[in-house]
Amino acid sequence: MSTLAQPLLPATRLKTAQWAAIGVFVAVVLGLATAIDPLAGVGLAIMLGVGVATVLRPSSILVILTLSVFIEIVSVGGTTISRLVAPIALLVVIVELLRGAGRLKKGPQLAWVGAYSLMALASGLWSVSAGATGYLLASLLIALTYMLCYAVLLESEQQLRRVLFILAFGSLFVGVWSLLSFKGVIGGSSNLQGGRAQGGVGDPNFFANIQLVVLPVVLVLAADTKVRWQRYFFGFTALVGIASILSTLSRGGLIALLLVLVLIPFIPARAIFPSPRHKAVVIAFLAVGLLVLFSRPTFRGEIVKRATTIFNQNQTDASGSSAGSGREEIWKAAMHSIHDHPALGVGYGAFITVSNELLYTTPGVDLEKFPPRPNGIETHSAFIGTLAELGPFGLFLFLGVIISTMIALRRTAVRARNAGAHFLSRVSNALVLSLVGWSLSSMFIETETARPLWIVIGISLALSKLVSNQVASRSPGHSTSP
Repeated sequence: MSTLAQPLLPATRLKTAQWAAIGVFVAVVLGLATAIDPLAGVGLAIMLGVGVATVLRPSSILVILTLSVFIEIVSVGGTTISRLVAPIALLVVIVELLRGAGRLKKGPQLAWVGAYSLMALASGLWSVSAGATGYLLASLLIALTYMLCYAVLLESEQQLRRVLFILAFGSLFVGVWSLLSFKGVIGGSSNLQGGRAQGGVGDPNFFANIQLVVLPVVLVLAADTKVRWQRYFFGFTALVGIASILSTLSRGGLIALLLVLVLIPFIPARAIFPSPRHKAVVIAFLAVGLLVLFSRPTFRGEIVKRATTIFNQNQTDASGSSAGSGREEIWKAAMHSIHDHPALGVGYGAFITVSNELLYTTPGVDLEKFPPRPNGIETHSAFIGTLAELGPFGLFLFLGVIISTMIALRRTAVRARNAGAHFLSRVSNALVLSLVGWSLSSMFIETETARPLWIVIGISLALSKLVSNQVASRSPGHSTSP
């Protein structure tokens, strides 16, 4: 025994020495970077922390990416947290694929994603602004990295549950923080956009878009768990999610939320709930919670005032903005651009560079309602923006990405239900509803490279893989023995 144990000691010492050397090296690098530029030191610390976590456990990158969706407002020298962690995430995916520890299951949505990405890349050949196109292509690459991480690294239902739990926790934490800053809840004024909740992403409309994607998944978690405290936790999280969407005062968010809430009672109970009783309990809980929220006059007044501006062109809300915040004017300019570049558009991400000129030259634009911006303005619609930047074929491909993902999720839901994987089936159905809410909200904001869409696409690929694994494990010829 002693002779066998002795060779292990030098190896142990060597490993300890290696870790000590690494620690000293990291401390020196951080110290030098912080001395030169404190922000660079913070950014490097974040990347090193993420790097160490992923070395110890590669799947931990999913937790980091999930949380990063809610805190895009955090940046280092103008670089958002997602841009800091994306290179490490991509490296993790490549390493896991090469090691055989991760697997990418092909699906029709992957082909649409590839075609859309190639179209965006090719648009650099005719773009009116190579710089703007390059910037959005970099954002698309980050979005694709998010998609691949979830598609490749999710290998079990347990991992999926953990990721969805983190998603719910992030939604709850940021939702509560936003509600506390919303004047309609605590009765005071806020230093945010006119008192509008905007989470950790710095924009009320994008925050509403994120919460709309998370809400159906949280409802599945609330009804699925058999642990009482978790049931209360997820139910409360869903209510906070709805309240935070309302408190963003996002017109697109309000419209999308209303449709999602109207659709839920008409969806077959077992599509996203274990039973009709669970569905009734969840709906009743949300209804009571909303009644309590709307019993607060200030909260109710802000929501109603904002909602009425959707239908009254001449009415303004508390911030002085009219219906659509002038979106009709920028949409007129976008249609002008589409008329001038009907086939291929102005190039991926390039509309913002010509938007001011279009506002001046488009007949019927009211510049008092929507004056030009110093750095230009996006189209405020993912679909109109895609048409203006990539032309009809680009819009066709973008819609193909969304619709093919919905179809793939529905097929996975049916396969999972037939295989007895009911949780996977309900999650698949819930994500279809998430995409419905995302699509409606995206009619009023630019979300082509927003992380929630690409996370859903990645999970849709992983879900198909997880169902196949369960089907294989239950087949008569399957054996778990080595």
